[in-house]
Amino acid sequence: MKKTFAFVLLVVVIGCGVVKQTHSVADVTKPETITLKKQSSQGSIHSMSVVGKGHLDGTAEIVLILNGKPYKTEHLSGDVDFQWGGDWYSDSAKIEYKPSSVKNGHLSLQYKFEDI
Repeated sequence: MKKTFAFVLLVVVIGCGVVKQTHSVADVTKPETITLKKQSSQGSIHSMSVVGKGHLDGTAEIVLILNGKPYKTEHLSGDVDFQWGGDWYSDSAKIEYKPSSVKNGHLSLQYKFEDI
């Protein structure tokens, strides 16, 4: 019983070892293509989560691209707080940030790829 508990605890600790990564949009007034990548120590990816936070003085759109086409889209203005998540079977993800009338602000993406 103690060995089983220790093994389960070890699996939980190892599984929680994936560190979230962060990308900050360099200049929110200009378009940016962002490529998120798994950590080099990770194996086969099965899901991904992205959390966007910030504030924009103006409006913009951010798009997650899958197989060359828009997959998830957020329209951003003012305080930004969105979350994407779900199945993902690639070692990277392409995101397009498209400001239309942003004068100032900041935007960061916190992301995590989950592996097997």
